[in-house]
Amino acid sequence: MSIHLDQRTISPKTGSLGTRFLIYPQVPHLAGYEKPETIWISTPPNEIQAGPADQRMYVVDPLFEKPVYEYPYQPPFVGERFPPAEAGPDGHFDHLDPGSRQFVCAHVFASLRRVLDIWESYLGHDIVWHFAQTYERLEIIPQVNWNNAQSGYGYMEFGTERGNSEDVVPYALNFDVIAHEFGHAIIFAEMGTPDGMASREYFGYHESVSDLIALISLLHFDSVLDRLLQSTQGNLLTMNELNRIAELAGDKQIRTASNDRKMSTVSDAVHDLSKPFTGAMFDTLVELYHRNAVDRGFVDLPLDVSHDRLFELDHHEIELIGDRFAEAFDARSFLLKSTLEDARDLLGSAIARSWATLDPNTLTYAVAGAAIADQFDAMGAPEAGDILMENLEWREIVVRA
Repeated sequence: MSIHLDQRTISPKTGSLGTRFLIYPQVPHLAGYEKPETIWISTPPNEIQAGPADQRMYVVDPLFEKPVYEYPYQPPFVGERFPPAEAGPDGHFDHLDPGSRQFVCAHVFASLRRVLDIWESYLGHDIVWHFAQTYERLEIIPQVNWNNAQSGYGYMEFGTERGNSEDVVPYALNFDVIAHEFGHAIIFAEMGTPDGMASREYFGYHESVSDLIALISLLHFDSVLDRLLQSTQGNLLTMNELNRIAELAGDKQIRTASNDRKMSTVSDAVHDLSKPFTGAMFDTLVELYHRNAVDRGFVDLPLDVSHDRLFELDHHEIELIGDRFAEAFDARSFLLKSTLEDARDLLGSAIARSWATLDPNTLTYAVAGAAIADQFDAMGAPEAGDILMENLEWREIVVRA
């Protein structure tokens, strides 16, 4: 189930050699993420053209300012363009200067390809674009004059964050934003689109699960896992990199997965409405990790503490958990990392496999949550489904007798 893309050079799909790129796990002005990291994508070097481009997607970097795509202005882009990113003599793209336009093109391509590899691995099949009847490949525009990013019909394009910070970074260098926007395209492809006006929770679900796609994809960087566990001493109840979904500068963040929001405390604004569902999934991820660490004997904790819901723990229990996980981290950091990877992959697989059972016309949080719990059962992990349903109940998403 687990996919370790940085630990091998073999494509998980074709069995052939993949291609190396450099990407930033988080925006490069954040401490600890100043240098890009080497990753592998599944496409072999002989199947990637300049751009970069392959059989699923291609990058176009317009020479002159391009208007943001908006109907009826749609792909393909046919104007003049900057020179494309090209592979080195060895067929890989990890030679590009991080300060160049070509690096930005390679970065956004590799980030999207990495997310695609991860979620196709969870699904067990290729994702067919929801726009496949019109376009064979996804068009990627890495830089437009716009303070936003968007995923549309046959394209994705990225502007630049323009805040008060002196560190202005293109969204095409922000893995979280890239993965979140791509999440919308993956959900459309796997679940379809509504026939008419969808429910408010359908739109909240889209934002929530796109956040979760970004979060779970981020956890496939070894450096992020190591940094996360080191900074928390293995105790994920603390605020950390994991629950910063799209961090733009310093402590600024678009959404926070770790939250205490319930359905009765959110508005109909789509990003606010998404928080209870995201929070329930995040709680489930953390509880799966914590419980498995205890059940496997890696951490010494009383069951009545390790198996409580996160928001029912008192101050003494939280301190006890922190102390015991710190002791375990000193002696068993590798085992805790493996346990977190297992929780990540179990939740990612359950979310991905639930899409085939959901109807966008009738989707609610309760139905979507139950579908994920069903997938836990199908994968032989009913206790994970019980944890999820408890968290959904706490969030006022489901009501159980």
